[in-house]
Amino acid sequence: MLALASVLLAGALSLPTHGPAGAVAPHVQPAGGYVLVAADGGVFTFGDAAFEGSLPALGVRVNDVITIVPSSDYRGYGLLGRDGGAFAFGDYPFHGSAAQNDIYATDLVGGAITQQGGIGVGGLVAGADGGVFTIAGAKFEGSLPGLGIQVSNIVGIAATTDNQGYWLAGSDGGIFSFGDAPFFGRPSPGPSPVVGIVATSDGRGYWVAEQNGSVFAFGDAVPFGGLPGFGVSVSDIVALVPTPDGKGYWLIGSDGGVFTFGDAPFHGSLGNLHLAQPIVAAMWTP
Repeated sequence: MLALASVLLAGALSLPTHGPAGAVAPHVQPAGGYVLVAADGGVFTFGDAAFEGSLPALGVRVNDVITIVPSSDYRGYGLLGRDGGAFAFGDYPFHGSAAQNDIYATDLVGGAITQQGGIGVGGLVAGADGGVFTIAGAKFEGSLPGLGIQVSNIVGIAATTDNQGYWLAGSDGGIFSFGDAPFFGRPSPGPSPVVGIVATSDGRGYWVAEQNGSVFAFGDAVPFGGLPGFGVSVSDIVALVPTPDGKGYWLIGSDGGVFTFGDAPFHGSLGNLHLAQPIVAAMWTP
């Protein structure tokens, strides 16, 4: 499976079924949409996002899906399991499972699209130990085990825009830079674990999200607030998805609750439904 986008991991509680939790831009007209994916490969679409299939609809039973990534034209998507199992829907190109790409791991946590000249050229997959695996044209710039660093709490990876570097984020807020990825800072250790890291569209900054909905912006990433600042108490945020212009983002809860910040429009949520498995990741579609 190719690259994996800007998505984070899981917890469990309940969020409101709707709405703007942050500073939502006035007169924003709903456009595009978003897709949520559950640990069993269930796929839920909102707004203009197209449904291209899901694992339960195919009779495939799993409980370890960790992320969803769009095809280049957003007419398909790929799912990745913690054990490296890969599934393609719509026009998403199937690049094989992790094992078929000589990646042997059972603790994968996510990945990142690698680009060169604005075109996707490959993918990076990260393990909880900070191991980094490359697919297609992605360039390997090192890993934590390769540096002799022993951890087991990596939760996400984000790539620069030139296929020359990437960041790893730990649940304790530690940020590790490789290649030409600059270190812009890290959140101070706090009571809520980090759930992932998302790079800005130009690769000159990143957002770091925590399980309680706190969001920290570094480099040229713009902060639009987090849930604690609005008096919202949760412990199950699993994904931060930025809008394409970087002027907003969605926070997604494991129960399918959706919170909007900046210019991110609200298209709906799953907060009123009982889900067979928790939501684990999300992606934006135009």
